[in-house]
Amino acid sequence: MPENGMVILIAGVLGAAITALFMGFALLREKKRGQQSDGLLKEAEARLHETQMQQRQAEHKAQHWGETVGKLERDVREAREKLQEASSQLAAREALMLEREQAVKQERETLTSLRGEMEEKFKGLAHETFKASQKSFLELAEETFKRHKSSAEGDLRERHQAIQNLLKPMQDSLKRYEENLGHIEKARHEAYGHLTSELKNVLQAQDGVRSETAKLVMALRAQPKTRGRWGEHQLQTVMELAGMSEHVDFHMQASFSDENDKLLMPDAVLRLPGGRTIVVDAKTSLSAYFNAIEAVEETVRDGFLVKHAQEIRTHMKQLGAKAYWNALEDTPDFVAMFIPGENFYAAAIERDPDLFEDAINNRVLIVTPTTLIALAKAVAYGWRQEAMAENARQVADLGRELYSRLSTMGNHVVKTGQNLDRAVKSYNSMVGSLERSVMPQARKFEDLKVDDRAKDLEELSPIASDVRELSSPDIISSVDALPSE
Repeated sequence: MPENGMVILIAGVLGAAITALFMGFALLREKKRGQQSDGLLKEAEARLHETQMQQRQAEHKAQHWGETVGKLERDVREAREKLQEASSQLAAREALMLEREQAVKQERETLTSLRGEMEEKFKGLAHETFKASQKSFLELAEETFKRHKSSAEGDLRERHQAIQNLLKPMQDSLKRYEENLGHIEKARHEAYGHLTSELKNVLQAQDGVRSETAKLVMALRAQPKTRGRWGEHQLQTVMELAGMSEHVDFHMQASFSDENDKLLMPDAVLRLPGGRTIVVDAKTSLSAYFNAIEAVEETVRDGFLVKHAQEIRTHMKQLGAKAYWNALEDTPDFVAMFIPGENFYAAAIERDPDLFEDAINNRVLIVTPTTLIALAKAVAYGWRQEAMAENARQVADLGRELYSRLSTMGNHVVKTGQNLDRAVKSYNSMVGSLERSVMPQARKFEDLKVDDRAKDLEELSPIASDVRELSSPDIISSVDALPSE
């Protein structure tokens, strides 16, 4: 019995020592891993601080993304690089967490295996001896294992949550960066698309203008009648822009004969106040100018421009020889030669500087749309002055007529006053006669009470007011001038 007690005591001490050794070993490993986790956490915090610094720098740079497209693209590339770096760090953190979970799982398996080995060893050493204390020892080991497991799992959850809390702002920032990058890319694509569309529209408009210009040049060069109609249309447009009306202020395609019965057909005739007219011609040839525009070589272009100036001079001399001022009465001794563009006239005057002076000597006034508008506006102003003068004449006629009628009415008023004065005098004479001769006899009937129902005879009073005479000297003089009836 003493030996059995000693064996039991030794076995208990040995079991307690093994248990303490096992628990110390487990706690030492957990402490070492906790220190490693703290180091990793500090490293993660340092990297997170660095990432937050980079994030603030990126946000500071993001404020300038809208300045230029080039700067925007550079910022986009930098943000993408930082996104990749942060994604790599996040993947590293997730890998570290997975490694720690695997280590905890492995430790749990190791503890389970050690518990099984301990149970087998205790069963082998003293099955009978440990029979009484086996239950309490197993409960203690189970409680210790559960406490260690719960502590390890809680610490793991806390560390996992701490890492998630540290990484969440960075994930949110990265998400915002991705959204902003998406918006910026969308806006950039829309801007480029709109710009491309506008450029296409401009190119199409230029092609249309070029095509229409080519058609106009071809038509003006190929058919003289078309060129003449175009010049007439430009001339009519200029007249209307100046505020003049066809068939009222000017006539297109008028025709008349000169002193030799030769038919003359100017393009337009401007009517001036006082019955005067100005003849305008718009049949200037422009074919040489269009050839100069299409010429590639400079010498060929200069040759066509010289020819253009010669054609202008030739047409100017022909107009001067027609002498429109001899065929139309009250016409100034010049004719207006209309050139439908400032560029046509500038090209001619550059090659022939004496063209304008020679035209004046030939009684030809060269006009362009600008100068013709000024001339037409002057004519329109003259018509307005003529209309105002006509209105003034009509007002004067109306005034004279009104004055004459007022004079006649004054005569009638004077006669009416004279008749009223004579009527008042006759009335007063009649009243005096009645009061003297008739009324005294009539009042005697009242004293005799001939008729009680009759009213008393009222006293007749003469009219003391005089008729007011006219005091206006103008009407009096006009009345005196009228013949008496």
